[in-house]
Amino acid sequence: MQDELNSIVALDLGSSQIKVVVGRPIKENVLEIIGKGTSVSSGIKNGAIINIETTVRSIREAISQAELMAGISISDVIVNISGKTIKAGNHKNVVAITNRERIVTEEDIQRVVDAILSTTVVPSDQEIIHVLSKEFAVDDQPNIKEPLGMTGVRLEGEAHIVSCGITSIHNLDKCIANAGVNQVDKVLSSFASSEAVLTSSEKELGTVVVDIGAGITDIVIFIEGGVAYSSVIPFGGNNITNDLSIGLKTSVEIAESIKRKYGSVQRVGIDPTEKIEIPAVNNRPSRVIHRETLVAIIEPRVYEILEHINYELEKSGKKTFLAGGVILTGGSSLIGGIEILAEEILGLSVSRAKPAGLTGLYEHVSTPEFSTAVGLIKYLARSTEYEVNNPQTKWIVNSDEKKGIARKIWRWMENNL
Repeated sequence: MQDELNSIVALDLGSSQIKVVVGRPIKENVLEIIGKGTSVSSGIKNGAIINIETTVRSIREAISQAELMAGISISDVIVNISGKTIKAGNHKNVVAITNRERIVTEEDIQRVVDAILSTTVVPSDQEIIHVLSKEFAVDDQPNIKEPLGMTGVRLEGEAHIVSCGITSIHNLDKCIANAGVNQVDKVLSSFASSEAVLTSSEKELGTVVVDIGAGITDIVIFIEGGVAYSSVIPFGGNNITNDLSIGLKTSVEIAESIKRKYGSVQRVGIDPTEKIEIPAVNNRPSRVIHRETLVAIIEPRVYEILEHINYELEKSGKKTFLAGGVILTGGSSLIGGIEILAEEILGLSVSRAKPAGLTGLYEHVSTPEFSTAVGLIKYLARSTEYEVNNPQTKWIVNSDEKKGIARKIWRWMENNL
């Protein structure tokens, strides 16, 4: 059996696949991958759980595969969360620095965090899942990452606050519990993906990560090292597959297979005589089509997705600050030529990325499809409550602390400022 005490297990609940990845931090920003499991996700649609029973079965199947490969028994997981009930925004507040020396203390920082939370209106059907420190200002000096020890009379803080529908959270929690594992934390999918594909310098430069999954497209913008904007578009690669299924008059499964093997959004460079066989289905004989026909179906839907991404970038007000450009990841980013079309529509430099900083059985997860799962492990590994160099230390969450939003932002500040 492998040493499971120093292992972190990520559970990625996707709309097409459920992925479980087991990794061990061996040094800063480097993970040893020791196990992986996948299963078909038939109980999740557009990031939302629509069937608890089938989702639980899929989770158990993926966990069983990962346990067999890693040689461990899985009891704790960190899980992603996404979907159309996600809401996010930036919020500010200010407090007086009241001590005699007028020096910013940890208590002052905590007070400004509490002030931000006290004035943030959260609908009764939403629950806060992330409070991420963005920046501080001391008197008239803005853009401060670490105000501790500075001198002034007023401290202003800004935080990026993310909430999720309570029903969605309860359904997720129920699935994890019914699958027989303990959930140590939940992380917004886009935040997790960014941990896998972005460097700290890219976060400083101004970069957006776009994770195009099967049912959801997650977007997160980093400016000067902090989260400046995040959003969720409630469609992704499955919309392309469904169009292909209708256009090619075939099953969704065959359409998905054809998309993965031959999919492209660029007609340039495609041999006009190249043909693709559509396998027989439902008593219909197999057929042959030109590959250009496939592109003609895929391109408009990808164009639509990219237009929605561009709308979100414009809406953020941060598009002109994205010197680092756009990083595409997620399974649907593998469609041929998508970077070229994205550059045309977004007007920014675009590249595709996969998880980096991996060793061990890295070849099993070194694709854009596993960015969220790998990022979940890296997210947890950076916590001060997880000692990377101590094999006897395991991630432990105090249930009372875990429920405290102020504790979450303080932990994030410790790790990022």
